[in-house]
Amino acid sequence: MTASYGLVTAVAVIVVEAIVIAFTIPSLLASQDLIARVTYTAQAIGDAASASSTSTTELVLPSGYVLGERDSSLGPGQIKPQAYGLEIPQISGVYADDAQPLSMALILSPQGRVLATSYPARYPIGSDALAALPYGPKSIIAGSEGQISNTGRGQVAWAVVPVIQPSGKPLGSAKNLDGYVFVQAPAQKLTIASMAAAEPLVLPGIVVLLLAIPVGTLFGLLTTRGVVRRLRALAGTTASFADGDFSQRVGVGRPDEVGKLERNFNEMVTRLEAAVTKERLLAAKNARIAERSRISRELHDSISQDLFSLSLLAAGLDKALPGDSPMRAEVKTLAETVQNTNREMRALLLELRPTALDDKGLVPALQDLASTYSSRLGLKIDTQLEAVSLAPAAEVAALRIAQEGLANSIKHARATTIRLDMHRSGDFAEITVSDDGQGFATNGTGHGFGLRLMRERVEEVGGTLRVDSSEGAGTTVSARLPLGPA
Repeated sequence: MTASYGLVTAVAVIVVEAIVIAFTIPSLLASQDLIARVTYTAQAIGDAASASSTSTTELVLPSGYVLGERDSSLGPGQIKPQAYGLEIPQISGVYADDAQPLSMALILSPQGRVLATSYPARYPIGSDALAALPYGPKSIIAGSEGQISNTGRGQVAWAVVPVIQPSGKPLGSAKNLDGYVFVQAPAQKLTIASMAAAEPLVLPGIVVLLLAIPVGTLFGLLTTRGVVRRLRALAGTTASFADGDFSQRVGVGRPDEVGKLERNFNEMVTRLEAAVTKERLLAAKNARIAERSRISRELHDSISQDLFSLSLLAAGLDKALPGDSPMRAEVKTLAETVQNTNREMRALLLELRPTALDDKGLVPALQDLASTYSSRLGLKIDTQLEAVSLAPAAEVAALRIAQEGLANSIKHARATTIRLDMHRSGDFAEITVSDDGQGFATNGTGHGFGLRLMRERVEEVGGTLRVDSSEGAGTTVSARLPLGPA
């Protein structure tokens, strides 16, 4: 960057030199355009000749074939652009030997004999064009790209191309083509006088260029030193950022374009750091959900099937044993155990089932949870759910409390009716799961690993958990969670 001023100055000098020189080369560009038009015209005449050929194996032109436009008024030294090519006149008379070159075309055999001509008086059909033309076509057997030649009376642009079949392939073999098209057009004589006129400007320009580079470099070094230092600091922070270190920030300097870039970079890093953190949490959550789903499938596909097989075996044994067999009581106990185990397994599978809290909201998620347990296990679950405002962590806790409470009522309490309530109580939301199951003796602190996890989850969000139960009188689990912002 320190050499930018010198570079800009040098480029400016070069541009000025180029503009001066550009005025000296239009004739070169015009000549190239004329050569391209001559070549295109020769190709177009070749296409027309191949299409008019009366033979498919060699170039045979019909009698009376006319090459060139009869009503053209072009004379020596004149050209007339026509689309991408040139107009070729059909010349009826003869011009003097010292006349300027003119636009003309010939269709030649591989030996250089004239098959068709736009200047029959000078190049009649059957004549030897190789001997008549003093340039280029001496080597037409191999063809030729367009070029400029001097005829002694002026310069001409000319080209020789092979005759092409409509299929795009030359007639005959690659080494013995059956025809060529020769086209020429007058061109202005090139001169280098304009280049000589520009020479006085070139040498001073070179001197200015040699002086501009060191002066511009020194000026750039002095004026861009601070900007370069800031950009290097930004580049170093960017490298750390690319390695995953989002703690780095750049110091914001003056309120210029670089300062705006520094502020925007810091803001971008902050937003990206938050997005990456959120993405990692989401990935961990998805991994947990996927693992729960995998465990659920494994339990369903293996243990549940084995329990179903045991129930069938128990039913078969019950039918096979005599009515007075002492084993019938054991078989009945086995069948009841398998039934209870299968019931607990289905409740466990439902507990592992993911619930879309983020998509549905808390109340619909709780309603869906109760509906699923009721339909899958054939239980009556009454719900009375009031919409309350909870923080995201408290909503997750409420859903897990309800899920754990329903699972406990089904797996352990052997309840036939369960009730799930949620309502506002002062500055708290109260979630209650009650059942009419067999209950258990409790001192108010809760028993078992499941209840301990429920209590810890509630306390993490600033709430309290209460468990009321007694043997034969059912169980009620109540969680009070603090309300979130409205």
